[in-house]
Amino acid sequence: MARTRLTARAAEAKPRAVASAAAPAPATPDLSLAGVDGFIGYAIRRAQLSVFQDFGERMAEFAISTAQFSVMRLARDNPGLNQRTLAEALGAETSRMVLIIDELERRGVVDRLPSTLDRRSRAIYLTAEGRKLLRRLERRVAAQDRAMVKRLRGDDKDALLRMLRNLAKPL
Repeated sequence: MARTRLTARAAEAKPRAVASAAAPAPATPDLSLAGVDGFIGYAIRRAQLSVFQDFGERMAEFAISTAQFSVMRLARDNPGLNQRTLAEALGAETSRMVLIIDELERRGVVDRLPSTLDRRSRAIYLTAEGRKLLRRLERRVAAQDRAMVKRLRGDDKDALLRMLRNLAKPL
């Protein structure tokens, strides 16, 4: 029977934009995870928590969340994208996307301008400062990606990504 330490904080944790670098103290004695550790969803969630915590530690000096980083990448690669399309692409609620873009705009890394296609819509553009910051962030994310790949057996990143994309498809 597999046994591991599981903290109350880790069990209930939601992905955080910038996670604390300090590991939480164990809140429970050894706990059997045999009832859940064989489920794909549980394994994906635990992996997500680990990746998000590592991302937060690597990005702490920039105070950038995974969602903010993703918005910056999409804004660079799709200039003029609207908030609703961004939200759909990232699987986020439109109201949450507005808050993310508000913060990025406040920091001067994106501009939100009236759309030339739809007056009711706002178009998102990465600023020059945003492009500069994004280049620095991308180096950190690439380093994180390499570190995550090293954890995989056989460095089979492509197979893992293919499997995760298959899981993400509607049933």
